[in-house]
Amino acid sequence: MALAGFVAGTVVQEFQRGARARMRMHQESLALALGRLIARNRRRYGGYLVHVGVLIYCVAFTGMAFKREQEATLKPGQSVEVRSPFGHTYTFTHLGVSQFESLNRIVTAGTVEVKKDGKPAGLITSEKRQHVDSFKRPTFEPSTEVGIRSGLQEDIYIVLAGVVNGTEEAVYRFNLNPLVWWVWFGGGVLVLGGLVTMWPGGGPLIRTRRSVQAGYEATLAGAATERE
Repeated sequence: MALAGFVAGTVVQEFQRGARARMRMHQESLALALGRLIARNRRRYGGYLVHVGVLIYCVAFTGMAFKREQEATLKPGQSVEVRSPFGHTYTFTHLGVSQFESLNRIVTAGTVEVKKDGKPAGLITSEKRQHVDSFKRPTFEPSTEVGIRSGLQEDIYIVLAGVVNGTEEAVYRFNLNPLVWWVWFGGGVLVLGGLVTMWPGGGPLIRTRRSVQAGYEATLAGAATERE
C-alpha cells in the first residue's frame, strides 16, 4: 500500500506540474489546462493513466488478502456476525427457505436479512437451482445462484450451500471480499489510458528545416574555349 501511494503521488505531481505551467503561460482554468495538456502529449499522459489503472489493480488485489469467510447452519431467526477488515460488523439473520418452480427448474431460495453496524442493510437471497425436463426429471447437477451486494469498500457474497433434511434450516457461507469494485474501476482507467495513448493526433507536428549548405561559384578552365 505504501508503494502504491508513492507511485500515485508521483503521477499526480506530473499532472499538477504540467497543468500549472499551462495556467501560468496561457491563463487557462485548471480543467481546460488539464484537457489541453493531455491532448498535446497523449502518449505521455495516456501512459500515466495506464500506470494508474495498473496501480488500482494492484491495490484491489492486495485487498483480497483480507477477505473474511464464515460458514453457519441457521434456523429461521438465528443470526451470525462477521467482522469486516474495515471494522464494520455485519449481522446475517436467516429468515427462511422457500421452494418454487420457474420455467425449466426447481428453485430453493434462502433469504437473509443484513445489518451493518446494527443498521438495516436490506435482504439478500441465494438460490439452489435444479434444472428438470418436461417430466420433472433432473437434467443437470444443481447450480447455485450467489446473493451479491456490492459496495466501494467490500462486496458481500452469500452462498446457500443447502438445507437440512428438507426443513427450513439452511447452511450458508458468508464472504466479505474487500475492494472488488476497484478491480472493475481499475480496468476502466486502464482502457481509458490505452485509448488516450493510441488516439490519432495530439501535439503539433514538428518539421525540421534543412539547413542551406553554403556553396561557391567557380569558372571551369576551358569553358570559354568550348563555348567558342
